[in-house]
Amino acid sequence: MKVLVAGATGVVGREVVLLLKQHGYFVGTISKDPERAERLRSIADEVRVLDATDAAAMQGSCEGFAVLVSALGAPVAPSGKGRRSFADVDLKANLNLLEEAVRAGVRRFVYVSVFSEPVYRDTSYVTAHARVESAARAAGLEYGLVRTTGVFGSLAEMLPMALKGPVPLIGDGSALTNPIDERDVAEAVLRAVEASGSSEVDIGGPETLSRRQIAEAAFTALGREPRLVTMPVWAMRVVAWIYGLFNRRMGEFLRFIVLAATHSCVAPTPGNRRLLEHFTVRAKALAANGR
Repeated sequence: MKVLVAGATGVVGREVVLLLKQHGYFVGTISKDPERAERLRSIADEVRVLDATDAAAMQGSCEGFAVLVSALGAPVAPSGKGRRSFADVDLKANLNLLEEAVRAGVRRFVYVSVFSEPVYRDTSYVTAHARVESAARAAGLEYGLVRTTGVFGSLAEMLPMALKGPVPLIGDGSALTNPIDERDVAEAVLRAVEASGSSEVDIGGPETLSRRQIAEAAFTALGREPRLVTMPVWAMRVVAWIYGLFNRRMGEFLRFIVLAATHSCVAPTPGNRRLLEHFTVRAKALAANGR
């Protein structure tokens, strides 16, 4: 069976490609960045470089594929580049993908979405994902929705921060979540690819941790004493507002992060891999690269 993976250069997308290949699937990919897409040629059967937010560029991209997997979206991380809003990227690109999938006769659409609590409902990031989910349900295809908490790969951006100095903590750090390894997400995606009929799952990691514990784990992985600096919630809301004046995406990201730092969000279905183990592997890689 032929499976097309959009967003294949991302943290989750790459793991999805690797796992699908391990299970014998023909895997095609869609990515926007030519340099990052080039790295997929050793693991994918077919690599296409195009911008999914451009409907015209998408024409013909899904031909011959039975399943479309989308892990495509603007990154929810401080290093995320670009100024376009989450609606202009996540929503627009995925609606274009879904429309082309329907036109091409794709049988099944699997979407990596976000797990959240009601308090997050009005954030741009969550709203964009929810609208894609609604479109998937209405498209007439079989669908699989995999809603996840934050993935380890994004949280690992704290490691280089912890090497350089204190890591900021918004509020008291008591809000709980169960972040998930991107390999566990890929396994949930594989199950959704192979399922019969439509399916939806909310998945997080096996450990429920406070935001403070997550930040401290970055220092533990590096063999250092935790150094955290508390940022008042009101101050971060002001920063988010100011950023939003000239960089809409960063403003939306920061507003989402303030909510994530102050409201618990724990998905009911657990993955298998633990955060500190992931951080430790990444810390060793940083040391090997001299960072």
